Amino acid sequence: IRAQQLQALKTIQKTATELQTDGVARREVKHRLIDAERLLDDTLQQAFNGSPQQNHCWIAGEVTTVPNTREFQTRLSALCDRTYHQGLVLNNELINRRELTSQGAKARRELIEAMLDRASQARLGMEGYGPEVAMYGSVLDATGIHRQQDGVWGFYPPADESGVTTIWQTIEAFLRSASAGQRSLNQLYNQLEQPPYGVKPGAIPILLAALLLYHVDDVGIYKDGTFIPILGPEHFELLVKYPERFSVKYFEMVGLRSQVFRELETVLKSPQARTPTGVRNASLLAIAKPLFSFVRQLPEFTRSTKRLSPEALKVLQALQTAQEPDDLLFISLPQACGFGSMTAGDAENEQAAKAFRQRLVQCIHEIQTAYDHLLGDCQKQLYEAFGVHSKEANLREDVRVRASYLVGQCIDPILKHFVAKAVDEDVSDKDWLEALVRIVADKHPKGWVDEDFSRFEIALSDLVRRFQNLEALRSEIRRQGKGFDAVRITVTEPNGQEVHEVVWVDEEHEELFDRLVKDALNAPELKDNPRLQKGFLAKLNETLLSRSHAESMHEVGQTKRKRGQSA
Repeated sequence: IRAQQLQALKTIQKTATELQTDGVARREVKHRLIDAERLLDDTLQQAFNGSPQQNHCWIAGEVTTVPNTREFQTRLSALCDRTYHQGLVLNNELINRRELTSQGAKARRELIEAMLDRASQARLGMEGYGPEVAMYGSVLDATGIHRQQDGVWGFYPPADESGVTTIWQTIEAFLRSASAGQRSLNQLYNQLEQPPYGVKPGAIPILLAALLLYHVDDVGIYKDGTFIPILGPEHFELLVKYPERFSVKYFEMVGLRSQVFRELETVLKSPQARTPTGVRNASLLAIAKPLFSFVRQLPEFTRSTKRLSPEALKVLQALQTAQEPDDLLFISLPQACGFGSMTAGDAENEQAAKAFRQRLVQCIHEIQTAYDHLLGDCQKQLYEAFGVHSKEANLREDVRVRASYLVGQCIDPILKHFVAKAVDEDVSDKDWLEALVRIVADKHPKGWVDEDFSRFEIALSDLVRRFQNLEALRSEIRRQGKGFDAVRITVTEPNGQEVHEVVWVDEEHEELFDRLVKDALNAPELKDNPRLQKGFLAKLNETLLSRSHAESMHEVGQTKRKRGQSA
């Protein structure tokens, strides 16, 4: 009963989240733990300090008479041998412990680091006679777990006569049982610590590391549910303290899955690709890694756009939310492409595997070119807005030439920036187009959402109007041959018709104009009334420009009639 009370208090201390915020309860549990340990120690002391004469006790469910303490210890040892008959046999006091000393913990850490980094070297590249070398000798060398086979040093199943064969097979069975989903390593630790094994936690990380390196292609390991492609010593340090944070999963590559794997390998695995040292599940990662990299490198626009087919959208979502490589390749992507999940037990079906590969490649191509299609639509808008008369491929040259005449003549900062980029001949066509689109939209197209394209169309229309007004102003000045300050005035009439006229301001008339403007604005009806002043300006522009426009049209009509009479 006292042992149960102690275990219950330890469970509460370890798992009760309420203790993290309740200091009083935390101290209460701590004091009760101390009392429970003391009471259990007293009980054990009384139980194992037998009298010099005969003592009666229960052994394996039977009342037994034990004559002395030595006999009691002998029978207890025999009982432990029967209870833990499949236990681990290691001749190393430093590692075969429940809790390692600081020296033992350091030696184990150095040994695991050597296992991960130097598996292809004899003795894992270690020299001398330090405690880590002693651990290597008893756990890996004497058992045959690390040996040379066919000229290659690596990790292999232990020899049959070693004392770790049963434990190796038990861990291996646990790993294989995780084919349907992840299994927590905390379950493995608990299983190995219970009868009939009774393995002390000190040796488990070393054996587990050897097994994971042996099963590098078919067992994945996860921390807090996230796949770990490269296993490092820091993971094992954390695993020793918190095995519940780690889990494993067994990847079965049989039947339909093996066919799908081979189909995807032909299009996704680079022939020049080399697997880095320490990378786990190389065969699976050789296919999954390019997909993970592909989606990470996509522009923000592509990751958020809805301008894709329904299948391509589902594939994109699967790539963005995937956490496990096998689920991505055999469940999420097949479902996104309109196929069912491809489980390990599915029979071979070459036609289905090829059809899935073809559809997936089509969707990936559509996703990959989504941004290019956006730029193509932007180029078409530029082509139409600028009224380019040549082929669309000549858009850059047409805009460059027209913009070159406006360099140094723009006051508007946006238009000035646009003109400067338009005449840039040192960048590629794609970079040139991206630069113009970014200036118009005030946002790089890679970071667009779908709605930004409509805003780009509106902004482009406004910019092109100002660009063309500046072009017309420059042309009018050159035609008149005047060197005066020029201003282009535009009046939009109620019917939507626009009247444009270039007006020159001669320096010798500036004082006259300033005086007339001052007199007009100081008139009693207009003075200190901005609204009426602007109305007066509008009416003045309308009167002068409309009259000028009418006279101009009258002159054009007379000219045409005279030409007709002459003809």
